[in-house]
Amino acid sequence: MTPHDRTTDSLRELAQQYALGTLADAERRDFERHLADGCAVCREAVRAELALAADVALATPPRAARPELKQRLLQHLRDARGAGGTPAPADAPKTGANAKTKVQTWKDWEHAGPVDRFLPREEGTFEATGSPGVFVRQLFVDRKQRSATMLIRMDAGASYPGHRHGGLEECYVLEGDLHHDDRVMRAGDFEVVSEGSRHGRQWTEGGCLLLIRSSLDDELTE
Repeated sequence: MTPHDRTTDSLRELAQQYALGTLADAERRDFERHLADGCAVCREAVRAELALAADVALATPPRAARPELKQRLLQHLRDARGAGGTPAPADAPKTGANAKTKVQTWKDWEHAGPVDRFLPREEGTFEATGSPGVFVRQLFVDRKQRSATMLIRMDAGASYPGHRHGGLEECYVLEGDLHHDDRVMRAGDFEVVSEGSRHGRQWTEGGCLLLIRSSLDDELTE
């Protein structure tokens, strides 16, 4: 799929289905690769649909669902996303443990080469993760130290599940905003947390770009 120069009704429908999580596995993977390749039109369409879904959710008065409807919805979510609550790849068993591992795609990265190296800006691309709207670019992997240095790009409205840190984690916000717990980080803010500490769900309102050095032994808690 080549980058688009304008939004069409079919693209808006595709972005809506992606934001709602109703795309088939093959279509979702193709669309995420397209987003990771940098199509600004489709990324903006997804951002708009995620924002609209959030507005609708906040504006809708809470109502108790019928028990049978709730069970049907929960079963649908399990079937579509895997027991772990995150999108499960089509080529892997739909188990909670597997779904959680897939979100952290950097755990599958190989050693990125010698320590003394230079990575030009034009080398490497962002790849989709198991969290919609969250993309990662590999910078360096140190298997001996069990750590990875990466750029994380989050589209507006995207979120990342809570996790426990398997080692020291450093996060520097290059662009945008990042929220977790009662803290809001913005461009220029830096945070370092210790092994064994936890982050709750993290999200962004307007999108963000992060420089992160993280442990390969992190574990999702959601």
